[in-house]
Amino acid sequence: MVRMSKKNRGDWLRAGLRRLARHGIDGVRVESLAKDLGVTKGSFYWHFGDRGDLLAAMLEQWSEMATEAVIQQAEEAGAAPQARLERLTSIASAGFDARLELALRDWGRRDRSVGRVVEQVDGRRIGYLRQLLRESGFEPVEVEARAFLLYSALFGDALLPDDHGRFSRRRVLQESMRLLAAKSDR
Repeated sequence: MVRMSKKNRGDWLRAGLRRLARHGIDGVRVESLAKDLGVTKGSFYWHFGDRGDLLAAMLEQWSEMATEAVIQQAEEAGAAPQARLERLTSIASAGFDARLELALRDWGRRDRSVGRVVEQVDGRRIGYLRQLLRESGFEPVEVEARAFLLYSALFGDALLPDDHGRFSRRRVLQESMRLLAAKSDR
């Protein structure tokens, strides 16, 4: 007899977000997740009332881990806004899951309530970038331009070909982020 391991709520959420990133919202099904996790569907119902509960929890988990947790880590870099900005861009360029972000946006185009959450997350992220850029001494128009370019670089990286000659994609993205966040000596 094969013994199935128990899975907790976090296991189901992580599996759901992985499946969302790989297969889109239509691929997030209880049966598929149970198979991915090697458990029965009964385990799912121990943690969630239905698929809708899972999807709402996944959206909340994504918002927390990909926004609030990242901002908290940046804040731990200290009081200097440039140090927090450098930490933020380093974290973002190293840990940005473009497939998940794009899948969430696709889901948000199909479900208006999800779209509103995505818009709120984008607003929170860009707002934090603006705050750090303002505190770093950039002029208002530079704040807007740099916040736009920094955020766009993360998404653009996922959409463009991976051909940077002798440099890795990660290094080029990190350098791009550093340049956009750096205060010039003019």
